[in-house]
Amino acid sequence: MFDMIGYQRELFSLFDEFFQRSTGKTAKNFAALDKFNETVPTLKDRAPEVMKAAEWGMPRLWELYSRYGSQPFGAAQKQGGMKAVLGGGSRFGESQLNATRRLILYSDTVLIPDPVFAWIETDRPEERFRHIQLLQAMFFLLRLKPLVDSECAVPPVLVFPSYERILAKKDPITQGFINNFISGILSNILRTPLASINDVTDFATSNGEEFLDAVQRANLFIAPGGPVGEPLEATIERYRREVTSWRSTEHIEQLAGLSKSQFVCNAILERLEPQYHLAENANELRAQPLLSVEQQEYYFKLCVSANEDMLETQDAISPVTRATVNALSQRQFEWLSPRDVDALVAMRLNNENEHFREHLSKAASILNEADLSDLDRVASEVSKGIGTLLNQHTSEARRIEEKYKSQYRRLAASGWLSVGTLLVPHLAPLIAAIPGLTFGGQYVKAKMEELRERRELSRSLIGILASARNQPYKKVNGVAKLFEWLPQCHNL
Repeated sequence: MFDMIGYQRELFSLFDEFFQRSTGKTAKNFAALDKFNETVPTLKDRAPEVMKAAEWGMPRLWELYSRYGSQPFGAAQKQGGMKAVLGGGSRFGESQLNATRRLILYSDTVLIPDPVFAWIETDRPEERFRHIQLLQAMFFLLRLKPLVDSECAVPPVLVFPSYERILAKKDPITQGFINNFISGILSNILRTPLASINDVTDFATSNGEEFLDAVQRANLFIAPGGPVGEPLEATIERYRREVTSWRSTEHIEQLAGLSKSQFVCNAILERLEPQYHLAENANELRAQPLLSVEQQEYYFKLCVSANEDMLETQDAISPVTRATVNALSQRQFEWLSPRDVDALVAMRLNNENEHFREHLSKAASILNEADLSDLDRVASEVSKGIGTLLNQHTSEARRIEEKYKSQYRRLAASGWLSVGTLLVPHLAPLIAAIPGLTFGGQYVKAKMEELRERRELSRSLIGILASARNQPYKKVNGVAKLFEWLPQCHNL
């Protein structure tokens, strides 16, 4: 019988050793979460070690993936409870990590298509800095290692290879599904009959201006990091900057040979294919789709609106639950991502996610038929529910404070404070002779009990949330030019 827990621990152990061989440090010690791109240039003097790490690690990773094949996917399929599956793109960065940790507070298990496998399952001639991007995926994934190594009865995360690129490139059935999915959605959105992807590209080539007008009216082209509704010319320029930073010279030259409408069409096709894979994974794994990037979520909503049958009915997950998961993935709840993974492990060992989910379900229960279109209303109810929990936490903290203040006042009234001046280290041997020491013992006992209660409260789920709310994340946008010092790793 396949051991998913053992597989994950072996996989993450391999990630950890690969990363340390490359960088000389653990992922946690290499950089703060928002400083990876700024820290990567420090590896310049370690280029030979990075190459050796790849030569050591790539064969071992491929052997592990080959040994187990599709068994991890099957185990994720059989995993019970309330599940969410991450998707929308093949990268796993800070946004994906934060979304995963937020949903661990709510769901039983977050399913993650293996972003490291995505970089080695097929060639990626269009990408630059392949090896550095692989290290980046490991850097963020390894922050989940304490959860993988924990003894939680229900695994908080399951990482599985999804074989998306292999299937898209080599499996005729998958290719047919993708073809029908994309052409059907674009037919609906552009209000033009398009029976295949070839029809889409022919339309963009033969009727360029008509295609661009339809794209702009439908807000169909959103560049990475760009806003919805941005003028088309600005979006094209933003997208060109993105591909110039991250794509190979050969790929950039190919794009340069396209007309404006063909360029936009190619970009849209790139944005839609991951939505198919997410929908497919959600249906096969019986899990709620989880998107962490606004632009990817926008495309997913477009696809759902254009194809109502895109997601099958999931009896195990109510509409309110689906809408709540979507709400929690929003940027306004980013502060919910606990920085202390050990605290998150402790919380999951106590099954506090079930209490949190139950409370938020009650908060949003008035929206009985909530769906993606009700996101703002659900987010409002979820926010209100979290606010109620935080208020309860504050009240409990005040109760503890007042409880022990009163005890301290009683001790002071009994005369213990009169010996306070004697509590000096070099006088400690004399204190035993002082009658008031019994009050000192009572004080220490009361203080220790207060600290214990405060510590338990801070380690609870709501304590974690309260702490997180006071420590907002700072975003740092990295740029690909930081990696230009390592061209010799380009083809790894």
